[in-house]
Amino acid sequence: MTGLIRACPLRPDDLAGLTSQLAYYARWSNEAEVLAVKHMGGDGRHDAVLCNRVSSSMIAVMMAFDVRGRHVLSLVGGGRSHPSIGKAVTLCGGTFAEVTGVEALRAALDVARDLALVVVTPMTPQKFHLDAADVRAATRLAKALGAPVFLDDAHMASRMAFYDEPAALALADADLAVWSLDKHVEGPRAAAVAGERGLVERVRARAFEYGLEAPFGHSVAALRAMEAFDLGAVRETARMARPLLDRLRAVFGARAYLAGPGVAVSGEDLLEWALERAGLARTQVVPNEAASAASFVMLREHGLVTIPTIGMPGAAATFRLMVYPDGPRLGFDGYVRAARDGAEALAASVGDPDGIRRLIFGA
Repeated sequence: MTGLIRACPLRPDDLAGLTSQLAYYARWSNEAEVLAVKHMGGDGRHDAVLCNRVSSSMIAVMMAFDVRGRHVLSLVGGGRSHPSIGKAVTLCGGTFAEVTGVEALRAALDVARDLALVVVTPMTPQKFHLDAADVRAATRLAKALGAPVFLDDAHMASRMAFYDEPAALALADADLAVWSLDKHVEGPRAAAVAGERGLVERVRARAFEYGLEAPFGHSVAALRAMEAFDLGAVRETARMARPLLDRLRAVFGARAYLAGPGVAVSGEDLLEWALERAGLARTQVVPNEAASAASFVMLREHGLVTIPTIGMPGAAATFRLMVYPDGPRLGFDGYVRAARDGAEALAASVGDPDGIRRLIFGA
């Protein structure tokens, strides 16, 4: 239920070309990069580079834009951008600020000085969507001031499938964009960075200089994932999301929201729901712990894998159930039973931090 496939779809006949770096060079060239440009809506003006994950690509991108001593402005439609963006800006010596909505961006641009870059996130880690018209408007505002634009379109596959929008480089006149090859794509945790050729060359140089590029086996797995990518399959499964929202609102009320092709409750709202259920005013439990506790109950009792249960809490403290790829196997009733059981178990222990630890780590 994560929407994160993180597969390694190598074929048996690929293995002979992966026995060494030289074997890889003898068999493959830039096939993955060419296909990334195609999937991301690019043309002959564009090139691509693969990094080992989106977070590392942010470092290479910020170095390529030379943000040191300069300002980076981020736009989201709600929630917040991926933490790796601000962290990469800071690591590279820049300053970072974020606004919500195009009008707030307009106001921030009016007073911006020494602007290195505008980052636009069409879909945040919390799955708040900035629609295509707003992405284009934001890009025009930035370009009018001579500022380059970078799209963090990590969730491009689900955005295209659910909102019927263009691919990243066709969405707006952005200089550069990133796409995650494990988010609603059956590929490894890798990132395709595509855009204007000169910029991509700078990103590639920094990625190789600092070891941020995708290793050769990773690149071939990414290539196979892009070859097999089926937007129609994601779109078909995504049709479950809106009916699922109606069912989960019967449990969580208006706190449940549409998270693209899935349904979510923020960690803060889930904790508030649990406190109300328990008749408590406060607790030492924090939102990430609340979302993790409910998620581990769903794993143990229903076999549902969600982001908090696969090794780390994720980029957002969110109780989220995506529908691709396994939603049809679970069915609406299965979703509701699992979510209710996880949330009720959280409510039963929300005033007891030790009880929450037991839900997360076991007895």
